[in-house]
Amino acid sequence: MIGRVAALLVLAVAPVAGQSQDSASDSVAVMSTLNRMLAALKAKDADGIRATFDSAARMTLLRPAQGGGVQVWTLTGEQFIQVATNPQGPALDEPIRNIRMQVDGDLAAVWAEYQVRINGAVSHCGHDAFHLVRKSGQWKILNVSDTFRQQGCGPMW
Repeated sequence: MIGRVAALLVLAVAPVAGQSQDSASDSVAVMSTLNRMLAALKAKDADGIRATFDSAARMTLLRPAQGGGVQVWTLTGEQFIQVATNPQGPALDEPIRNIRMQVDGDLAAVWAEYQVRINGAVSHCGHDAFHLVRKSGQWKILNVSDTFRQQGCGPMW
């Protein structure tokens, strides 16, 4: 399943008319980093996640505030890894789709719809906004921001 999803993601960022080969290879490399991170997340592989994160990685999570509005949570990459790979916590399966990407030099931005699945059921969904930086020829995740909702997520896809 992950292999099929990965192939679809690569196709989703295939070169468009007028896009240079460098841009196309950057898009494939950016998606490779994201796919590795999502696979490591599902496997609770802390080292695998860490390998895709820049040392300055941050997570910015938008969550409903009690009484309405939004609460903003920020975590370092290491804090996120500790929570996501906690042996007592559930394994998180977070596929993404409807990917939009922009690459300019050493910065990439990816906007994608996501679902988080826990124990075979959709827990929540929203959109992820990833920022990646290329350092020493490798794309690393610099920031992930997300929206969050528990209604309207539809069936698993």
